[in-house]
Amino acid sequence: MRAAGALVAVCLCLGCAPAWPATVEPCPTAVRVSLPNFEIKPYVLGTDRVESPPGRLIEWTRKAVAAAAGPNCRPHLSVQRRPPNRQLAEAAQGLLDVLPGFSYSANSSDALVYPLDQGAPDPGRAIMADTVSLYVRADERAVRWDGSTLVSPNPVVGSSTGGAATEETAQRYGWRIEAAATPATDLHKLLAGRIDVIMEPDVVMTPLIAGVRVRKLSPPARQTLRYAAVRKGFAEQYPAFTERFWRELCLASRADGTALPACR
Repeated sequence: MRAAGALVAVCLCLGCAPAWPATVEPCPTAVRVSLPNFEIKPYVLGTDRVESPPGRLIEWTRKAVAAAAGPNCRPHLSVQRRPPNRQLAEAAQGLLDVLPGFSYSANSSDALVYPLDQGAPDPGRAIMADTVSLYVRADERAVRWDGSTLVSPNPVVGSSTGGAATEETAQRYGWRIEAAATPATDLHKLLAGRIDVIMEPDVVMTPLIAGVRVRKLSPPARQTLRYAAVRKGFAEQYPAFTERFWRELCLASRADGTALPACR
């Protein structure tokens, strides 16, 4: 009886003891976001700082970070404006966590990760779509482009887009890229006659070339979906947060009228 009583006491004690704490999901203390240091209306407004209003892409990102974090996780969100090449370099150095608006490239997988579906970029979590085109001076007739071959006296193409997607396009067509810090810098080089053709995103160039003697060549050099690239180390440390962030960012873009596949 004494043993039985002891067993009952142990059971009662165990029954009264607090349950083991549930596994706590890692919560990022900070989310360091970077966007280009040039205007991409209506997605990013201003240049070197975050404006008010900041543009759709920053608004979507703020909403997505808050929704992905939930009520018990309050990461500090900072937004830095950087040239694209510097964005990539600082992400590789661990100084930035999220780069919204980047196109997918397998070559960037060493430093960045993207939302994938069966190993391929997932259109159901893309946030934007755009085209990248070739631009020449309005009176330039020696440069021709038919969608597969670029004929130019100078076989160099200026571009500020940087990254592996630009390199892949250049390799596909056999071009040599001359880097520029920003699309505006690239445009100035073109107008000054220092280069004969440049390749830039249409969403950026359309307002820049208004009233300027520059014309766009057809068809586009590249059509691309854009995603929020996330630093690999961040995604590995906060996998659940990253997955929720990608979905919430997709939902924010679709709620704003972005015509892309439904969010997964």
